[in-house]
Amino acid sequence: MVKVKKWAAMFLLALAAGTSVFSVPASAKGLSDYIAVTGYDPRIDYMAEMKRALKDGGAYALQVGAVYERQRNLKIQEEHLDLPRTSYFTDHTTAKDILAAIEEDTKPKPTYSEEDLDLLARIINAEAGCSWMPDWVQRMVGSVVLNRVNSVHFPNTIREVIYQPGQYGPVYNGSINWTPSQRVIENARYLLENGSICPANVTGQNGIITGSGVYSSYYDEILGTTIYFCYT
Repeated sequence: MVKVKKWAAMFLLALAAGTSVFSVPASAKGLSDYIAVTGYDPRIDYMAEMKRALKDGGAYALQVGAVYERQRNLKIQEEHLDLPRTSYFTDHTTAKDILAAIEEDTKPKPTYSEEDLDLLARIINAEAGCSWMPDWVQRMVGSVVLNRVNSVHFPNTIREVIYQPGQYGPVYNGSINWTPSQRVIENARYLLENGSICPANVTGQNGIITGSGVYSSYYDEILGTTIYFCYT
């Protein structure tokens, strides 16, 4: 399946057994050049093997990781798997960089709808969309919405939270229908992808102090108003 020189094969076996290599000679460079990948083992999780090699971090381990990646790509191709083929070991030069790239690509992707993004951006825009409002204030407004969604005291969706009777003035005065700026949209997207930027029990946002106390506030020198972000 995989043709290797004897010394390379011995190292592959050592790595598979969990042996760490801490002192690596310069001759280790280019190990993968001696290996012609012509097959793979369908039982092996090559991504896991790549990560294991990267945690070793030595030059041998990086070369072996490169072989694993080629086997993984071959497996994806021949088994028609719905996975992207990768080139981590040619795009990056250190184990740290390769691991960071893998972790970024394999971390769970947030799930939200276009309606969620649109509604969150619209309420942020209506409440704090002025061009002079800092990003953190816009994100705080959106965070209150997300905290309410996750709270047992409020509805379970962004739409229901925003349109809950008696909660958000923009629903009644029509400003919820104003088109948000691109900056507001990106702040809403940031929250949907990274989560609330304030404690979970900050569920109040108003022009007066409500709830059990103030977590943060913003005084608008232009409008002469204050936004309070309050605990439940």
